[in-house]
Amino acid sequence: MRIEHCYQLLEYVEDPVFLLQKTTIIWQNKSSTEYFSEAIGLDCFDFFVFDKPDALVEGLNAGRDVKFESRVFTQKKGGWLYFQVVYAAKPEILIFKDISEKRRLNEAKLNLSTMLVHEVKNPLGVLKTVLAELIEEEDSPEKIEKLWIVDKQVHRLERIVQQIEYITMAQLGLYKPKNEIINVIELVKDVLEDLQHLIVEKKIEIIEKIDIQKLEADRFILRTILRNVLSNALKYSLPNSKVLLEINERELIVKDFGIGIPENDLERVFERFYRTPMAVKMATGSGLGLPVVKYLANLAGYEIELSSKYMIGTTFKLKFRS
Repeated sequence: MRIEHCYQLLEYVEDPVFLLQKTTIIWQNKSSTEYFSEAIGLDCFDFFVFDKPDALVEGLNAGRDVKFESRVFTQKKGGWLYFQVVYAAKPEILIFKDISEKRRLNEAKLNLSTMLVHEVKNPLGVLKTVLAELIEEEDSPEKIEKLWIVDKQVHRLERIVQQIEYITMAQLGLYKPKNEIINVIELVKDVLEDLQHLIVEKKIEIIEKIDIQKLEADRFILRTILRNVLSNALKYSLPNSKVLLEINERELIVKDFGIGIPENDLERVFERFYRTPMAVKMATGSGLGLPVVKYLANLAGYEIELSSKYMIGTTFKLKFRS
């Protein structure tokens, strides 16, 4: 393809695009002029003002592709904006994707989460205390049963608020993993006891293959991941089916034979509050279980693999650090 044709094609790109020769800007598309002034003939490091230029410097020096996020000062917009910056070593092309609005939305969600946790956590604690007193003082079995139903829902709300709090802490970098030696068999037993109501209700057979007795990990992180993943597997399994749980020194695997996840929803299941249409019909939930898993796995340095076939089942793998 002739170079003139390449230029014509790049003019249709809505994001600012610059072609470089080493560090000199030799061409820019029209979209770039909405953010930046005329730059042809200038050195890119003299022209662009990054708050985090290290990745681009490394890419240019090593002659390799890089992608990073950075605030960049834009002359035409009169201020700093957030961009996803992509540098392709061949043919030395620099692309800026404006993600400022996305960042603002994420910050708004984070502020909302922080406010929600603060405003709801204390009243829930008071409600739990009052309910415990009412249950202890009540003599009527019927009323006690109703109070236990309310207590169960209060605990559910508390778990949702707690999950939001942990996500927020992870995003703010406030939660630091604390590794200890964990008895894996006891941990699994504890989690399964916590989920016994789901197991009994749907008559699910849990097939365990635990090949390791002890594991060095953060107890809260490992327990929360295991509980959330198993809870999802049970919720979305078909009645009278099986859930496979395997833990060895390399990975944790949970496999179910439930409704599965449609391919076009697979990438979205780790988004906060997102639930597939089928999941909404199948079971109640907050849409926070897998987002919490993702954040905690990132904190601990674990890798996640998720594979699924619609109406066949889902396999979740958590790969421990080697």
